[in-house]
Amino acid sequence: MIGAHHSWLHNTFFASYIRYILNKDFDSVNIKGTYKDQKLPLLVIGNHFSWWDGFFPYELNRKIFKRRLYLMMLEEQLAQRKFFRRLGAFSINPGSRSVVESINYASDVLKDKSNILILFPQGKIHSQYTTDMVFQKGWFRVLKNPGNPVHILFMANLTDYFSKRKPSLFIYLEDFPKTHDFVLEELTSGYNSFYRRCIEYQKQLA
Repeated sequence: MIGAHHSWLHNTFFASYIRYILNKDFDSVNIKGTYKDQKLPLLVIGNHFSWWDGFFPYELNRKIFKRRLYLMMLEEQLAQRKFFRRLGAFSINPGSRSVVESINYASDVLKDKSNILILFPQGKIHSQYTTDMVFQKGWFRVLKNPGNPVHILFMANLTDYFSKRKPSLFIYLEDFPKTHDFVLEELTSGYNSFYRRCIEYQKQLA
């Protein structure tokens, strides 16, 4: 397993880089929905639809959450981009013995209320038009070990061009009502309901 190794210098540089490429490649960035800080460790669950996925929550953290960020990545990807360790990325290698180590690492992250953990439970990239998402089961063990309440925040990232040359990005947020006694099927169902509402809202913007 490859662990995170935060660097203030790398984060400072990357924050500027993220702002630059978002402004360059998107017509606008719109944040919609609800988020209420509960002073608990924060787990953000998002849809995995693009190369951009890790950048969006990074920018959200800079603007809104302002916490120490951790992001779970596939080990083969992180091994090729070790720079991301300095930004809070750590690895998981599905099917290997190190999975338990990665799960325990993520659980430890969720024991500290100053931390935010970003997960994409789909496990691989799917179209943003997928409305019945299937979450991998392994990641859920992260929530069985902390032994403390955890604030779960749903995040949905959607893009639309409308009449512009560049797409607009819409980041939807919604607090999950429970902070303990989580059930995988309940989380999956809750996220899918949230995502479908986002899609319906998005249709009204055209």
